[in-house]
Amino acid sequence: MHDFYYTRLLNDPAKFHPRRGNRTVEVVEQLDGSVTWVESDIDEANIPDWLEDSRQDPTSPDNNTSSFQSSLRLLIGSPEEHHSDAKILPLPLSPSTFETIRSLWNLPTELLRMMLSSLPLTVPLSIINHKGQTLTGLMARGARSRDWNFCVAVLCNVAERRTVAIVNGMQKSEVETLLTCLKQSKNHISDPMLLPVFLLELKVNCFALLLEKRALGIEEIEYSTGMRHGFSENPQRLKMFEDESRETLKTLDFHPITRKLTGLTGTLSFCNITFKSSLKALDLVISVRVALQTQIAPPHSHCAGSATQALDRRIEYLSALINGAQSLGDVLATRTRAQVQIIYSLIGQRDNKANIATAAASREISALSLLHNKAMRNIAEESRNVAILTRKDSIDMRIIAAVTLVFLPGTFIATVFGSNLFQFLPASSSQVVSKWIWLYWVLTLAVTAVVLLIWWLFSRREMHDPQIQHLIREVSTTETGPSSLEKQTSDMLNLELPFTNSDLQDLGR
Repeated sequence: MHDFYYTRLLNDPAKFHPRRGNRTVEVVEQLDGSVTWVESDIDEANIPDWLEDSRQDPTSPDNNTSSFQSSLRLLIGSPEEHHSDAKILPLPLSPSTFETIRSLWNLPTELLRMMLSSLPLTVPLSIINHKGQTLTGLMARGARSRDWNFCVAVLCNVAERRTVAIVNGMQKSEVETLLTCLKQSKNHISDPMLLPVFLLELKVNCFALLLEKRALGIEEIEYSTGMRHGFSENPQRLKMFEDESRETLKTLDFHPITRKLTGLTGTLSFCNITFKSSLKALDLVISVRVALQTQIAPPHSHCAGSATQALDRRIEYLSALINGAQSLGDVLATRTRAQVQIIYSLIGQRDNKANIATAAASREISALSLLHNKAMRNIAEESRNVAILTRKDSIDMRIIAAVTLVFLPGTFIATVFGSNLFQFLPASSSQVVSKWIWLYWVLTLAVTAVVLLIWWLFSRREMHDPQIQHLIREVSTTETGPSSLEKQTSDMLNLELPFTNSDLQDLGR
């Protein structure tokens, strides 16, 4: 059946990046029960030759396939360095080498799509080879993450008692751990599902430990936000705890807590999808083992039976571990959501307190502004009174000046004529009024007229001065009605505030 996506991926050079570090493992269980382990690095150019030997017993000189009970041939892709949970790295093989592996081992085309995917997938395999033999196995990919990001395909030829497997996507330390587990359990190599069980166990255990660490982080956040896991009946301890919590909340920095909660939410999501996909993969492993056991004759030796029981026990424990981890993950997710709600509530309370303090400060500023406006109104009233009194004084001074201007010329002329500079009467004359009195009046009237004319012209010039006109308008406005300053003050005094002291006290409580 044509696979369009397989063809497209196979022809995409960005999906392949050949590199060193590929490994092969060959495990053979002899008829006498002994197990040989051959592990080596392999160059990509030698992989096709190694695959051609898959039908032969590497430990038997005569290549007789009946000289062993079971065998496992494992190809491990070059270790990866994971710096992202989402980035899909290219395969460490060339397209031609991958196609050779797929063809010689009768692997489905969907394997390439699974290796270059980030989705958790589990697929059972049942394939008929060119000899008409049934190959049973599975393909599984864990949920994409930085740790144990494996993709595995396992096929078992029951007729020839051979198992082939390919694993890719693991880091160097993970490869070493997996090989250690397989090497220490090589006596269980007769079970084709040993490799998938180890991969699932290592991944699930890694995330289960991660959950336990995150539980400590959630507990730390709970204590920092004032939560208690125990309740004391001692009033003094309760009061002390409340005081400590109140002081802690005053200086609590929400930014690192929100970042931690965001990280916890992401971690719990990763753990959840990991446990769900692992449980599904484990169910598939169990079903494939059942299918294989119906094809394989029951073990005659006690060792083989104990090996099967040991793997059964490990699978049961792994199933219980996944269920327990899921339960813990649900609890931690609930506690995390509760802390998110508490943080939102605390942030809202802090904002409300800040708003109340701002409102109180604004009211104090308004009260001070009202007092200032009252003072300005008093100053305006006093200024008005001063202006009125000043104008009255100015009128009085003008009257005095006018009277002085009227009488001063006559007085000046009389003083001049009464001096010794002029002699209008003879020394022996008995006249009371001089005949020159007419000259006095003429000069007095003329000088008075000239002085009054000059005063009038000077006053007229001053009245047309812009500054004087502005002052006159100010004084007129002050006399006839309130000035703009008084009007502003009156408006502010009549302004009703939207809240009172009792409202602020209620908000504070």
